[in-house]
Amino acid sequence: MNHHKYQIYYKNICFLVTLVSTAIICSSAFATSRAEMVSPNRQLDRSLSHKAIDRAIAPSSKLNPTHSQRPQVNHQIAQASDVTGNWAEPFIKALVEKGIIAGYPDGTFRPDQPVTRAEFAALLTKAFSLEPTKEARTFSDVSPQLWAAPAIDKAYRAGFLAGYPNNTFAPSQTIVRIESLVAIANGSKLQANSAAAPKIDELFTDAAQVPNYGRDALIAATQKCVTVSVSYPDGKTFNPTGAATRADVAAFIHQALVASGQLTALASDSPAQKYIVNCAAAPAVATISEQDVLSRVGVGNLPSAGTATIVRKAPNRPVSGLTTPSGFGANWGTVFIGSGYQDSLAPNPWLGSPLSTPLLINTAGFGLGVGFGIGNSRDLVGLETSYSTFSNGGGPDGSTPLGLFNRGAVNFKLHKQFGDNFAIAAGWENAIKHGYAGNDQTVRDTFYGVVTGVLPVSDTNNFTASFGIGNGRFRQIADIVADRDKTAFFGSLGFRITDNIGIVTDYNGRNFSVGLPLNFRLSDNIGVQITPAILDVAGDKISGEVSRFGLGGGVGIRF
Repeated sequence: MNHHKYQIYYKNICFLVTLVSTAIICSSAFATSRAEMVSPNRQLDRSLSHKAIDRAIAPSSKLNPTHSQRPQVNHQIAQASDVTGNWAEPFIKALVEKGIIAGYPDGTFRPDQPVTRAEFAALLTKAFSLEPTKEARTFSDVSPQLWAAPAIDKAYRAGFLAGYPNNTFAPSQTIVRIESLVAIANGSKLQANSAAAPKIDELFTDAAQVPNYGRDALIAATQKCVTVSVSYPDGKTFNPTGAATRADVAAFIHQALVASGQLTALASDSPAQKYIVNCAAAPAVATISEQDVLSRVGVGNLPSAGTATIVRKAPNRPVSGLTTPSGFGANWGTVFIGSGYQDSLAPNPWLGSPLSTPLLINTAGFGLGVGFGIGNSRDLVGLETSYSTFSNGGGPDGSTPLGLFNRGAVNFKLHKQFGDNFAIAAGWENAIKHGYAGNDQTVRDTFYGVVTGVLPVSDTNNFTASFGIGNGRFRQIADIVADRDKTAFFGSLGFRITDNIGIVTDYNGRNFSVGLPLNFRLSDNIGVQITPAILDVAGDKISGEVSRFGLGGGVGIRF
């Protein structure tokens, strides 16, 4: 019997402690990630967005309209020909039904028509309770006889709108998108969580066009699911200096009222959901936390913990197993590198060995793993690819020491995420090997399937459970020794104590292990995880009554 063979086999099994835990490091880096929002309605008819994206922004031809020209409340507007099929139809319909926004006497809404500052002030008075917070101001270009003068006064005193340094208000001037969003954010007192705020440069390709006065408001609005752009999720431009249209303003106002709990959010399957920047499918009850819409890159093990009724903080990420895989995986733009150490096994007679003397086994050693993601599991499917290698110092039985890269293997995991809290995966470990003879079964191919679910408890706490079935390294010891191709069940149960600390126990088909994953964000794009663990705590142990210490750790980077 080739005892060295089993020593190496166990060594490779134990190194997977490091490799598997490393795969979740990326999630620790980007829970406040995240970056790329993939719409659940991506397969819906694109014609809705193209119509709005391609529109020409022209100065309003109806500046300073008379009373008869101004929009009149028309509750049939939901059926108007120029609203049906428009990207903002759900936002407009909700506001019309509440009497917040109106159509024109001819039965049209004119969603692509730019909005003047005077018209915007009038809309604000209909949508919000404008409580005065400062003294009134007389603008030189706002006559008391102007139809919008009372609305301008209310919007100014409530902190929604401001004038210009030359004591003018420019009521006939078309308001631009960033100005309208800043006004709503300021008046609604939306505050950005600076510690977890996404970077504008990561959200929008035209971030350089966002003026300094609008950057904080844009971040705050995005965190509250108020920012809406018809280019999302494909183009990822906000067009901050473009004219704000009636459709744009309706969408902004609708989402601000949802954030304050005054309106019900759009249904999760609404086509308009994809235009809400960096936001999960809207909750049925608008309870929005301070960190509800942090960017999501779609990396493995990184679902935010949103549910149908509440949008939770993105840091509420799952806790993955120590020696068992997770249903979540790494996606495009994510790379990770990890290493691990395990104590040697205690001298013990090899189970099932015909030898009359104890076989001394020493698998203490060091492992290294690197990997990257391809595709996107939220949008379609993701593929996590990794390479693992290990070293050991030999053993008292005379086994040959191995150095790093003397032997190694490439592993694949295909994974799919459904919503924020559920994912499935199928893996092939040791798919490509080097350093092994053709008939060497030291490392057997391992195939597995696994499902993982997350049950949020609070904004930062959750239970994570995984369950799977596989062969290869998941077999019982007797099956490994006899080289029988059997399958076994495995799983893990973890609890996130805080954003940075979790506790997990897993069963790998033979025995139980427990660990304490500790993760830290070094920046928006870099995270570190360190996992001390006790291996072979109970079950079909390979080390007799002795448990072993293991330490895994690594770095995840999002590009």
